[in-house]
Amino acid sequence: MKKILKLRVLLLVLTSLIIVTSCDSDNDISSKTIKVNNFIKENMDAYYLWNEEMPDLNPSKQKDSEAYFYDLIYDDIDRWSYITDDANSLYDYFDGIRKEMGYSLMFYLAYENNDNDVVALVEYVEPNSPAAIAGLKRGDMIVKYNDEYLTRDNINDFYYAEEAKIGLGVYVDGLIEDVSPSINLTAAELQINPILVNKVFVKDGNKVGYLAYTSFISDFDDELKDVFAAFKSEGITDLILDLRYNGGGAVSTAKLMAGMIGPSSKENDLFIRTAYNDILTDFLEGEYGADSEYFIDNFESYETDLDLNRLYVLTTSGTASASEMVMYSLMPYMDVIQIGEQSHGKYYASITIEDEEGMNWAIQPLIYRAENKTNSIDYSQGLIPDYEVMDRDYDHQLGDENEALTATALDLIWGTNMAQESLKSIKKPALLNTSAIKTKRNPLKYEMYIDREL
Repeated sequence: MKKILKLRVLLLVLTSLIIVTSCDSDNDISSKTIKVNNFIKENMDAYYLWNEEMPDLNPSKQKDSEAYFYDLIYDDIDRWSYITDDANSLYDYFDGIRKEMGYSLMFYLAYENNDNDVVALVEYVEPNSPAAIAGLKRGDMIVKYNDEYLTRDNINDFYYAEEAKIGLGVYVDGLIEDVSPSINLTAAELQINPILVNKVFVKDGNKVGYLAYTSFISDFDDELKDVFAAFKSEGITDLILDLRYNGGGAVSTAKLMAGMIGPSSKENDLFIRTAYNDILTDFLEGEYGADSEYFIDNFESYETDLDLNRLYVLTTSGTASASEMVMYSLMPYMDVIQIGEQSHGKYYASITIEDEEGMNWAIQPLIYRAENKTNSIDYSQGLIPDYEVMDRDYDHQLGDENEALTATALDLIWGTNMAQESLKSIKKPALLNTSAIKTKRNPLKYEMYIDREL
């Protein structure tokens, strides 16, 4: 289970902030709701990075605990802090245990001149998942859900469905034609292995490692080390790190990965520096010192270090948080060549805080901002690619040397021209990726959390 940071001494200092947990008869609010609200209030006051920006809302007068939490969020910056009344599921999520179909989807408008009809393209499929067993693969286009075409009206029902009858389609002369038969899917509890594809490309004796990695799940750190050990044994001279569908995860795993990639000269040098709110800063400095691991986190060395001087990273807007941390932590020490699309732009880490009265509520507030060695992060935007290539090549599977983003990296390494040929071969019309299609709040898609304990 993921470790939880607990600063109970700090909370004792803040007891004056705790509101009496009794039933407010004037507002008809239950004592349990007020307990949950007080739990939210005391911990947000203590840990939340923007605690001074929170509105002054009386927790004893808030009827909806979830709404109360989001009312406290500093919306100018924070799109990621999260609350749940199912703490156990949250822990499972971070451990990679998730009930789902086992595919990653990107939604597009079906036609440029139609603002309502939608299609879902499969980005990748988890091995041994319901989607994989049904034969789905990258590039398949879902056009129907329970015998109805996908539209803005039913997209949320489809996205969160645990049982679905889906229909595939293909474009023929610019119009969608149905593919028979339909496929019945039922969500299953999966143990997600974030190591989706790992292989070595070889040309004229030059060996290039490739790793498609979907989430920083610390339970698979040993498997990650095994991949890097194999790369080292193969004698790779370059690495393509495919993080285009990786929304983040454990900071410790990001540190491990970055440490195994970069040059050995970075050992004992800065990985990241952290900045907290004033209350937490004063507490941590008083207890552990300003130079402690809670402020300064340095690189370590591993037997599986590749000792590389350059890294090629494939990104999209879904590349976030711990994925971005790997990139910007290494930028002061080596050439990090970014290929694809601008990343998400989340440079903050959160922590899981669970109520201690057995109510099964937990909050996931952002508690620190990350800084790299040169403090060169532009917090207003995602990381900008050196080579912009839109992630539209669904005709090739991940790990195929002809897939457009991968081929671009190989072109840079080998001096070939595979990417242009791949892009020319794409016959689909220019589908419109639309952020206007809203799904339910799911900030865990872009998660980065601290997994150390005090």
